[in-house]
Amino acid sequence: MIRLREEEFSDIVNYMREAYGINLDKKKVLIECRMTKLLEKRGLNSFGKYLDMLHQDRTGDMAAEMVNCLTTNYTYFYREPDHFRLLQERILPKLMERRQYGGLDIWSAGCSTGEECYTLAMVLEECRRPNKYMGNIRLLATDISGDALDKAQKGQYPAKELEKLPLEWQKKYCAQVDDRTFQVNEELRYRIRFEKRNLLEPRPSTERFDLILCRNVMIYFDRDARMRLVRMLEDALNPGGYLMIGHAELLTAGETVLESVYPAVYRKEQPADK
Repeated sequence: MIRLREEEFSDIVNYMREAYGINLDKKKVLIECRMTKLLEKRGLNSFGKYLDMLHQDRTGDMAAEMVNCLTTNYTYFYREPDHFRLLQERILPKLMERRQYGGLDIWSAGCSTGEECYTLAMVLEECRRPNKYMGNIRLLATDISGDALDKAQKGQYPAKELEKLPLEWQKKYCAQVDDRTFQVNEELRYRIRFEKRNLLEPRPSTERFDLILCRNVMIYFDRDARMRLVRMLEDALNPGGYLMIGHAELLTAGETVLESVYPAVYRKEQPADK
């Protein structure tokens, strides 16, 4: 294994914090283990040489390579099931009723390899039918990792992941590819627009959402980056819209002006509420 010197470690930590808000200041062993393979692939024998190349690269390819290497894209279908039951039973019916004759805009921010946004797409289908909602639903899924997005767009997963979905959903929305793999059906895949995005970079100023899922993303951020992200997410919500975060990411009063309405769920006040 190629050893990571203290000044090289500091360079990587500062780069990831400033560019992406990701806090790696206690992850020296992780960086050393994961990035050794990158260095060896490029025929390098020190982190310093890799960092010199990174800072000189103007294509963004090396930055993407390092982000893919150092970020953990751990997720699974129907993760934190209380959230999806809440969406299906209470939040989405309210939003669909309010936006009955218009579109519904939803953002899965930090979608990783796609399990969250596909679960959400299944929930939307389940809600659309009994509520007779005829409006257009636009579902955006973004992540910082190009590798994760490639997997998400393909929509193929290990067969054991099926067990986490309700049996009825397995039959309706998934198809077996072989003994070890299944695929989310084509109709659901085509309803999701995937984009590579850094959450801390400016987004289109006209972009607004009725529901944002940004779950288990901020656990990797330092406090300053977390507060910047929360402010941006607040601004991206339509009045009356909802922000859903991970159960381990509860916000404090100093971090948000949104109203806490359910555990790890926040709502933007509507003008009529004032």
